[in-house]
Amino acid sequence: MLQAKLVAPEKISLENVEIPTPGKNEVLIKVKVCGICGSDIHSYKGKHPFVHPPIVLGHEFSGVIHRVGGGVKNFSPGDRVVVEPNIVCGKCYNCLHGRYNICTNLKVIGCVGYDGAFSEYIVVPENKVLKLPDGISFDDAALVEPLAVAVHAVRKSGQKIGDRVLILGAGTIGLLTLQVANLAGAREVIITDLLSYRLEKAKNLGADKVINPELEDLVELIHKEYGKEGIDLIYDCVGIDKTISQAIQIARKGTRIMVVGVPEEKIRIDLSLIQDRELEIIGSLMYIREDFTEAIDLVQKEKIKADSLVTHHFKLKDIEKAFRLVTEGKEKVLKVLIQVTD
Repeated sequence: MLQAKLVAPEKISLENVEIPTPGKNEVLIKVKVCGICGSDIHSYKGKHPFVHPPIVLGHEFSGVIHRVGGGVKNFSPGDRVVVEPNIVCGKCYNCLHGRYNICTNLKVIGCVGYDGAFSEYIVVPENKVLKLPDGISFDDAALVEPLAVAVHAVRKSGQKIGDRVLILGAGTIGLLTLQVANLAGAREVIITDLLSYRLEKAKNLGADKVINPELEDLVELIHKEYGKEGIDLIYDCVGIDKTISQAIQIARKGTRIMVVGVPEEKIRIDLSLIQDRELEIIGSLMYIREDFTEAIDLVQKEKIKADSLVTHHFKLKDIEKAFRLVTEGKEKVLKVLIQVTD
């Protein structure tokens, strides 16, 4: 089988290897489609804090059960599936208290300690696999994983009906968070980005106001239009010094900032403002099963416009071209999908 392995920063090697055999309580999946995630880009550039080559990336994927191992009862060859890619121990404090997404011994398919789905076949534990309802395409199914990230962030945020929400960053996660926040009853959603085509997409997906902070002073504009107490909740879907600083300056005293974007480097913050204003900066990592199943339901019922985020398709053999397309930023790019097998 063909797999694409990140062997060094900005270097992917196409390798022919043996098809793996599923063990007890495992399934072998023929991968159909796998999306390139923002965290994959961080990894490709050598800037992800927890991902180190050599590794096969890819965790946003859909496929078909090809073979099952011993003890597998819920799946059969031919089943169309997606995979919740967090591999957990089930024994640590967080696993035992319903927060296995922050398992002490967490592995993540295609990210941390487990080769991913930029590969024609992949073996995964049966308990991480979910069947796809009829009517969901393999392309749309590859968007379930990033949508679950947005679902988890909104659920964890405690967002209330009638909240005015600010989202920093209109990439894939920001645009999905926008849609989920609206479904959760936001009174108004404001979203920022430096790229005009992303802001135009945000308008089409239901943003009430879009702002380019490169053209306008974001903090000043928000305070002028909504007052210093006008924002109820902030999602930072970028995770850099500038956006965290903006969030802290904009946040009303006593409110919450959700950090959803993966930082490429250490972030400096003004801790005095956090203390003085009783701000809550809360991280949001991945999802748990209920977020994943809700994401599948939202896609099936077409409450989320997942397919509108897809801008490019590539074959697995052209994966390095796909990564260069995203990193060079010369085209209008949102979600890039890799067609792993036909």
